[in-house]
Amino acid sequence: MKKIIQIYFWLFLSSLFVQSQTDTVKIAATLTPEQIAQNDYNTGLNYLNNNNPTMAIQFFTQALQNLPNFEKAFYNRSLAYIQQKNYSEALKDINQAIQLKPSDEYYFSKSLIFFHQNLKDSQEQVLQKVLVINPNHAEANYYLGMLYFNYQDYDKALQYYQKAIQSKSDYAYAYNDLASTYLMKNDIENAIKNYELAAKYAPQAFIYNNLGSAYRQKKDYTKAIEAYTKATMIDENYFLAYINSGAARLEKGDLSGAKADFEKVIKKDPKNSAAYNGLAGVYIKEKDYKKAKEMATRAIELDPNNGQAYYNRGIARQMLREEEECCKDWKKALELGITPAKSFISTDCED
Repeated sequence: MKKIIQIYFWLFLSSLFVQSQTDTVKIAATLTPEQIAQNDYNTGLNYLNNNNPTMAIQFFTQALQNLPNFEKAFYNRSLAYIQQKNYSEALKDINQAIQLKPSDEYYFSKSLIFFHQNLKDSQEQVLQKVLVINPNHAEANYYLGMLYFNYQDYDKALQYYQKAIQSKSDYAYAYNDLASTYLMKNDIENAIKNYELAAKYAPQAFIYNNLGSAYRQKKDYTKAIEAYTKATMIDENYFLAYINSGAARLEKGDLSGAKADFEKVIKKDPKNSAAYNGLAGVYIKEKDYKKAKEMATRAIELDPNNGQAYYNRGIARQMLREEEECCKDWKKALELGITPAKSFISTDCED
């Protein structure tokens, strides 16, 4: 009798479980269009955040089918299209989002569509609309700073970078670009100050490299080399910092240190034209002109547009009494924008 009761009780529980499953299905079937749209939207966000724009677009589209005025779905589908570099569809969606809700963030995202297409005038117009809505929008001020920097309007660039920092006091990229703007205005002290602030908030290799170059321009080679070294400690494959460190050591007169920096790059990147040209500069200082010519030639083989390598090879060839060939190198260097070659051409080369 006990066995029968136990079996019956188990069957009773099973029937409850089945009923519970059935009830769950009924509840799912009664979701409102708004709830279904929200679920699809949330799934789309997960795909977008995991760099799967194709699936994100699919679920945002489903959300909009159930809720046609879902402006967040238009906005995020626009971001997914941007990931796909489908800027025409991205623009359509962000315009729909703005029509439904003209927010500063939606306008800023629209400006990024123009940024990615290098449509500077359109980007500037939309960024100004962002600042009408929110004058303290840090990113909008920052991107306007970049625009005016590219226009070489450094005073306006300074103005917008400073506004970006006022709105976001730890905005490392804004400090870095503000410093670069000061550098273009030959205000080295303010450049150094702002590079140091940028490095404080985001100790990245490129920022320390920029700081080193500011110190190098000041001819403070010790601090320049310290900054370049910090850059390479953060990223041991940041070859530009090694090359700049080598150049600073060369200018300082530390030939062995310079050679070591350039050779580190070549060991890691045997096709680095700048490193071979750096070695050419070292060998010129050491008066080993044959080796200097060899290194400069290798640099040119790796990069035929390395004007500095033509310049250095010209010097080496002059010292090796290769008069005609050195003039050819200096003329090529000048053609590639190395203006110091002009003085060699005027004094040592016939027309």
